[in-house]
Amino acid sequence: MWSQGESGGSPSEAYSIEAMIEAGFDVTHISPGHSRSTEYERRGNLRFIRPSNPFDDFRFLLDTGIAILYRFPAIMRWKNLVLRWLKRSRERFDLIVGHSSETIFALREASRYLGVPALARLYGISATLELLSKGLRRELYFDLISLLRDPPDHIILTNDGTCGDAIAAQFGISPNKYDFLLNGYEPVIPLMPCHERMPNYVLTACRLVDWKRVDRIVKVASLLKERLPGLIFLILGEGPEKPRLCNLIRKEKVESTVKLIGSVSRFKMYEYLRGATMVLFTQDLSNLNNTVIESMVFGKPVITIDAGCTGKIIRHGKTGLMYPADDIESLASGVEKLAKDESLRRNLGQKSMEFALKTFKPWPERIRDEAAIYRRFI
Repeated sequence: MWSQGESGGSPSEAYSIEAMIEAGFDVTHISPGHSRSTEYERRGNLRFIRPSNPFDDFRFLLDTGIAILYRFPAIMRWKNLVLRWLKRSRERFDLIVGHSSETIFALREASRYLGVPALARLYGISATLELLSKGLRRELYFDLISLLRDPPDHIILTNDGTCGDAIAAQFGISPNKYDFLLNGYEPVIPLMPCHERMPNYVLTACRLVDWKRVDRIVKVASLLKERLPGLIFLILGEGPEKPRLCNLIRKEKVESTVKLIGSVSRFKMYEYLRGATMVLFTQDLSNLNNTVIESMVFGKPVITIDAGCTGKIIRHGKTGLMYPADDIESLASGVEKLAKDESLRRNLGQKSMEFALKTFKPWPERIRDEAAIYRRFI
């Protein structure tokens, strides 16, 4: 079960489904429909069921500015839609997997109704360790808190730098109740030659949402527009923050050096990565997304900020450069330092690649690890 519908999901989710298929399962994937989807679709052993989208139905409540007023009714309606489909279809399943914390209530109801194990598949934690530790504000993350306080039979949690293991321990979840998996990389990446393109460019790739803090990158570009007038900042991705970022780019007068490219295919992104001078990520929760892992495997130097548990992988001066979150001047100085010193870039990129190849697994191998977890519950 997946709750986010249009624009929801991630490459990691696709690999998770692939792991189920590789394990030999027949998979029914139920998620909210959207404007371009059909209600029913089958691809081999994978079937898609797409009922109506409660997240669209309640989107008008976002205008209140209070997210819980939108999320709570949408999540509860999604639970009812899933259970209604199960009862009407009269189908039986051996295992229920809920992708994202927003499916936890549907997951529990489906598991009880079918009498089968329930697994939560989380691709990170959507709040910081500090925020979840105490106070009423953490109750705004009611679905995540509910999952952590009353976990299902097992949790498969991505080790993406959002400190999921520490948060599980904080809520008293035993290590044998969850698996903590690093993401992988496409095995073709180490075989792809890299050559820096001219003019030199700094690359970022992410959804344009508020917590990704792409505004920090625009401010870095503003500080460097006089010091490094030939350096370009390319930002791949789409999202609701795009209009605000366009306004900020105009305000900072960096239209000539900051380019919003939009969404590109995965392999087109690899083309951008191959030619990049460096990659830059300034996200609030963590900076260990798929693109950072792939950049390290490509041997590209990574510059980032100290958010979440990013420092367990990006070690300053060894596997990348890392600076305090809101020290934009230091971040800009790090970019300038790498831009001017090709030897440093190569050395840091080589160390980063060697570390990544020892630490991360190619996706086919990583998928087998996840498939083995699902097999344990059948």
